[in-house]
Amino acid sequence: MKICTISFHSCPYSHLGGNGSGGMSVYLRELTAGLVDFPDVSVDLFTRAQNPICVESKDISPQIRVVQLSGGPEYPIDRKDLYEFIPEFSVNLENYIHRKKEEYDVVHSHYWLSGLAGGYIKNKLGVPLVHTYHTIGFMKRRALGQKEHRCRANSERQIAHVSDSIISPSTEEKESLVEEYGISPSKVKIVYPGVNPRLFYPIENRTILKKMDYHRQDDFVLLYVGRIEKVKGLMNVIEALHVLNEKNLPLFEKVKLIVIGGGKKEEELAQNKEVSRITRAMEQHDLKDKVVFLGSIDQAHLLKYYSAADALVVPSLYESFGLVTVEALACGIPVIVSQIGKMKSIVKEGKNGFSFRPNDPVSLCQSLENVFMHRSRLWSRTSIREDVVQRFSWDNTTENTYQIFEGLINGCLWPKTIFQPDGSLQPV
Repeated sequence: MKICTISFHSCPYSHLGGNGSGGMSVYLRELTAGLVDFPDVSVDLFTRAQNPICVESKDISPQIRVVQLSGGPEYPIDRKDLYEFIPEFSVNLENYIHRKKEEYDVVHSHYWLSGLAGGYIKNKLGVPLVHTYHTIGFMKRRALGQKEHRCRANSERQIAHVSDSIISPSTEEKESLVEEYGISPSKVKIVYPGVNPRLFYPIENRTILKKMDYHRQDDFVLLYVGRIEKVKGLMNVIEALHVLNEKNLPLFEKVKLIVIGGGKKEEELAQNKEVSRITRAMEQHDLKDKVVFLGSIDQAHLLKYYSAADALVVPSLYESFGLVTVEALACGIPVIVSQIGKMKSIVKEGKNGFSFRPNDPVSLCQSLENVFMHRSRLWSRTSIREDVVQRFSWDNTTENTYQIFEGLINGCLWPKTIFQPDGSLQPV
């Protein structure tokens, strides 16, 4: 089985935590590595070239190849501004396939921009298309109340009908897709992401906190990991800290917040509009000594921060799954999460963490207090880890995904969609 994977806006083997790279990159790395464990499976992963000195293709392993193709200027561009370059990328992808005489059995596209290129290639090659949205415009719009790219809504609807199968990480997302787009429930397959137990495990070492002067015995260290943009809800954590202070609650004197993500500390953080907005709020509420921004951290080192923290907070206003939630749990620490998507069922209240109403600092404040006051009643670190590792496995993720591919290729799940793309998707 030869798989054509399209990740147009972000290369999963680039630095994590910046604009457009994060959970989706982790997902693609783990999924690809697992798929090539099956007999005779190979993956070509196509992405947009972001550096003119990059070679066209690079072998990650004997069965995994990353191919960078032109699709607009060859430097990093905000994904919101990439739509107009999809036709160029799609044609270059088609030309590469014909020039190299490649034959693919299935196309797997990730995020809506890649889905447009995937629909084009599906039509040209006559092979099935599987799409994973990762985030969906209409769900994000409902959470934030702000407009997405003018072409995103129609494009995502088109992709839903063009795809032969859609992989979704939660029941909530599947139900929303079926209701919004009027597609058959059988087209949407729920496949949970996993957690890598070899990367994430408990360690009894808090020395990493000494660098930040967060090593007092009674400090309560709260950790945030993720991109820093409005939809991730970090501002609500700042507002919750302000509530703790206003109510003069004991936790306020002890709490420290470590923020990981947002790109390189010296470069990208300074240019991040959401960081600026959050920083102004911190100054207004006199919270600057409570928060430290570390920028992005290599995934291999995250377990040190997870294990050193007292809890992870995931305050997202919209989240398809929330990989950092299961990563933290695998390190044995409790989590405090928004009651959205799959996250609300990952958390077992009062056992491995607490949940709160999204975009509600007072509700978040209550959950912070619950974790602080009832730490001794929560499961042990070993139990927290064992529970999540049993429920979420990349082996299961890749097995289920492989079965979807195999079923489509053999034509036993559902017939191929006949696609006539509209003019807006035709390469110029």
